[in-house]
Amino acid sequence: MKLFRRFKKEKSMKNKNPGSGIQTGKDNRIPPHPFMERCAYLREEYGLIVPDVYINFFTRHKISENNFRYRCLWDNEIYERVFYTKEFILYAVKRYTEIHGEHADYNHLQEILDEAHYEFILKENRFAAEHMDISFIDQCYEELERNQDCLMIGIETYADCGGAEYMIMTSDKKGYRAGGYHGMSEDLDINGITITYEILNYYGMVSERILENNPYEQIKN
Repeated sequence: MKLFRRFKKEKSMKNKNPGSGIQTGKDNRIPPHPFMERCAYLREEYGLIVPDVYINFFTRHKISENNFRYRCLWDNEIYERVFYTKEFILYAVKRYTEIHGEHADYNHLQEILDEAHYEFILKENRFAAEHMDISFIDQCYEELERNQDCLMIGIETYADCGGAEYMIMTSDKKGYRAGGYHGMSEDLDINGITITYEILNYYGMVSERILENNPYEQIKN
């Protein structure tokens, strides 16, 4: 089945450590929580930084390994997706105008913005593509100190032909679950310049949804 364009360049992070990570200690010391070890592995291998809001929740609660919002961080393939924040778009337009002045081609800026968010290399924390020059977008990211909170990185929890849901890892929405369908976007008008970028609907905190659907999940003593 042909996938929509928005999914065609999602990068698959192959899990070289597919086991649950659960350990049993042979002494009286309490072994590290397997999710803590998993997060360390994801950061080292793929550059994925799991924020404290998820670490605290998943280590304090007895969440079933079959819960898809927990399991998505243990799957053999993990899919990340990058969206722009409004602040990043505003900065990119500002810098483009400063650099090009009256010769600025905002249609070209729209083109490289459209392409670049499919070309984020998480392991290296940068934008790069072989088929198109998107160095301006990476330059903006560099000037913003490569702060991932200037972007919105989501981990896909599920997808179908209509869209997908993500757990947000960065920005002021970290800890939220969000979703969108193909082509869901917003026009941002900046001093008469219109830039279109993909957006998400925010459905609330992941932790609240899990506990709402699983009222018997308990806090560990």
